[in-house]
Amino acid sequence: MHNRDIQELLEHAQNEISTISEQSKNGTINKVSLKNTLENLRSVLDYAAQDMQSKLKTLTNNKIPEKVYFPYGQRENHFKKSVKRNLPNLSDHMPSINSLVLAMQPFKSGDPWLVDLCGLTNDAKHNNLSKTENKKSRTIHQGGMALVEVGEGSQVTMRGNRVNGVLQDDVFIDSDGATTIRPVSGQTLIRENNKIQFHGKQIEVAPFLEACHRNLSKFAADLALELENA
Repeated sequence: MHNRDIQELLEHAQNEISTISEQSKNGTINKVSLKNTLENLRSVLDYAAQDMQSKLKTLTNNKIPEKVYFPYGQRENHFKKSVKRNLPNLSDHMPSINSLVLAMQPFKSGDPWLVDLCGLTNDAKHNNLSKTENKKSRTIHQGGMALVEVGEGSQVTMRGNRVNGVLQDDVFIDSDGATTIRPVSGQTLIRENNKIQFHGKQIEVAPFLEACHRNLSKFAADLALELENA
């Protein structure tokens, strides 16, 4: 069984993700580290598929493929074909485990993270290092509260604003980023933000990796329990 290997991959990925998260705050990400992290997270899925394959072989006389990949699909029919190709009769012999795998699919969960992870990993592995883009923004804080996030090219006028009854500074931001603060309370703070996304996708890299790691950790723990009882 690969459970120990899965845990080691998750632990290593957690460290890599922490580093990537810190890098992203400065507007850069090491693309090689990103590729390795995506591949390690994907390996968790395929190691899990091999564990399910091993258990299936003890429960059925049906022929099980020697090389298997974790089944996934954007749509239910795609998923069913993937299960049939990799882990045939999974729902018949291990229905609780089939339910775990099914619950991860986007047509069930409403979250496409699994398909996105597999697609991004395949692209980084076979085509090129993942392209990213930095979406810069600024957050305006007044009275100790984050009030407005301003994207590049946006214009903002804040005049006569109050926080907890206290009149705040007037703030003016032009589309070219030029900023003017007219002091009133002296409680205005503007923070620079860097949001690094996968190129062409509305997916922010660090939060996406963190969500994948969280989902995979739960799945691995649940799968280990079900395999013991299968």
